[in-house]
Amino acid sequence: MLQRFLHYSNQERLFSKSSRILLAVSGGIDSMVMAYLFREAGIDHEIAHCNFSLRGRESDGDERFVVSYGSRLGIKVHTKRFDTLGHAASGKISVQMAARELRYEWFDTLVKRDGFDAVAVAHNLDDNIETFIINLLRGTGISGLTGMSPRHRNVIRPLLFAPRDDIEAWAAEKRVRYREDSSNAGLKYARNMIRHIIIPDLEKVRPGARNAITATMNHLKSSSEIADIYIEKIRQEIFRCRDDGYEADISSLMALSPAAPHIYELFRKFNISSGQTGELLSLLRSPTGRFMDTSTHRLLIDRGKLLVTEKSDGPPPEQLFQSIDEMHISGLFTDLRVLHPSDEPIPPGRLTACVDLGVITFPLKVRQWAAGDRFRPLGMTRMKKISDFLIDLKVPATTKEKVLLLMSGENVVWVMGYRIDDRYRITDKTERILSMTI
Repeated sequence: MLQRFLHYSNQERLFSKSSRILLAVSGGIDSMVMAYLFREAGIDHEIAHCNFSLRGRESDGDERFVVSYGSRLGIKVHTKRFDTLGHAASGKISVQMAARELRYEWFDTLVKRDGFDAVAVAHNLDDNIETFIINLLRGTGISGLTGMSPRHRNVIRPLLFAPRDDIEAWAAEKRVRYREDSSNAGLKYARNMIRHIIIPDLEKVRPGARNAITATMNHLKSSSEIADIYIEKIRQEIFRCRDDGYEADISSLMALSPAAPHIYELFRKFNISSGQTGELLSLLRSPTGRFMDTSTHRLLIDRGKLLVTEKSDGPPPEQLFQSIDEMHISGLFTDLRVLHPSDEPIPPGRLTACVDLGVITFPLKVRQWAAGDRFRPLGMTRMKKISDFLIDLKVPATTKEKVLLLMSGENVVWVMGYRIDDRYRITDKTERILSMTI
């Protein structure tokens, strides 16, 4: 087992003799075998144990067991107790997902703070097969059927080569002490049903089913790598970078054949689900202004192009300023000055606005523009809708959403970055000028 462990880790380049690894140890058989293997291999390591507070005294017993193991062998153990149920409720996610988010966020903190090369988790070959079946039953593309990777960012899985039976046999031979998690024996969770019922039944139907599924995952991984190279080549031909994301010509996207698989693979990077592929194909035939959201991005039609931007968490909060001093310290303005008409020429550029300070009434407010907002653009005598003004300037829809207004009372002083209101322009009667640059 030790030789296979070292061979696999070397083959996948998971760590070296000089590495410093953080081990995620629950106290169960897989993680305790992993801890023993790292100790026998002489790899510098420390341990991280998560107490998810889900099994009462049993969870506390696991924590004491892992701490005792580390203390007995002189290995530093980091522990943390989580309010997993509270995190699941507040985030409206499953308990399993909440536990995953909490542990990996903590692991990242420890890795960065203490300078570990990676965090090792004890997923084994059977875990990988279970993940394959779960994803198969959910419905997924090729990448969802390739199983877990030996390394993903700073997470390594050095036991991914070992079937559960081999781990149990080696633990018995070496008398590795571990804790039994009572929740693993029940059938409450889908993974446990797959582990205790589906996989044993598959072995009855076809002895060696585990090996066959593993071989299939390896073949699919190779196919996925080839497909990824092909898709990335197309993505580079069709997509162009923008300051706030990407854009693609709709005609180029519509020319792809077969359409659905190409669209899904191209936009999987932006977290489109397989069920949204049809919605995106319909969107590509829609007029300017139509959009759809993935979990992380907005896809918007704009004059023959599809614009892809990261979704914001919502409109920025309004900012209220009682004085010029408060405007100074807000960080919103890169330059802020009070000038006299004879002092110096007015700074040029659309990112700078110069207005009559005597006409402005404090407090001033900065907020995002909204439907129905109007102002009188500099040089005009009539009011104009902000939306129409931005359309006339052909401001891209994704940029338009982020335009801010400087308000004095209910009046727009400046459509920030574009034009001031004519009522606040500098005249022969102006005594002081407020110059603002964003």
